[in-house]
Amino acid sequence: MSTRCTISYDANDYHLYEECFDSDNVYLSLDGGDWAASLASANVDWRKDEPENRPALSIRMDVKLWRKIVEGWLASDWAAHPERDHIKKEVDIEWLNSLFAAPKKEEINE
Repeated sequence: MSTRCTISYDANDYHLYEECFDSDNVYLSLDGGDWAASLASANVDWRKDEPENRPALSIRMDVKLWRKIVEGWLASDWAAHPERDHIKKEVDIEWLNSLFAAPKKEEINE
């Protein structure tokens, strides 16, 4: 018999749950979906879109930390504007180069 109590679930991507007798932590299992972690299992190439290469990760975190994460996301501009999701941003190369350009001699003397 499982002691997991589901909070949120998507069969293809994740499972957010609590353990019935653990009021200190929340659990998140990521299975498939589009994510990556810096600690990867050996022999798994998560860059390839193949079912056998889909990584899985389970995280236990203090419920207070989870609340901070959720509150921070909900307060963000991005959370309020889902139309931003997956939008490719255009970069002004001239502006970007100007950020890294050495200051001109006359700018230094001002």
